[in-house]
Amino acid sequence: MFFDKTAFVSALQRNNPTSDKEIFTSYSGFVIGGVQSSAIKINIQPASSEMTAISDGEVFKTYSAFTTASGVVDGMLLTMSGTNAIYRVRGRQVFDYRAGQHYELTLAKSDVNP
Repeated sequence: MFFDKTAFVSALQRNNPTSDKEIFTSYSGFVIGGVQSSAIKINIQPASSEMTAISDGEVFKTYSAFTTASGVVDGMLLTMSGTNAIYRVRGRQVFDYRAGQHYELTLAKSDVNP
């Protein structure tokens, strides 16, 4: 599988007493080369019309992504390196093929910063 992009992962901050807004913080739960990191390698593609309909997504704003990073879950934000495009994770499916284990994510593109 070819992972051509780098994404930085942010998770929703819990127990934020100072604001009613959603606040996302960098999620550094990934280990790359023995170093804690918030970056993952990922491949993002426009979702098929079937996937867009099943996920209640919008045309041209719903994407499928593939990664080997197991810690990415629903509700997290992915910020793409280079373009700063932001995607919210809306679904995750595990494909357990032993050495080829990977995760398919359903993403919704966000127009503005959270």
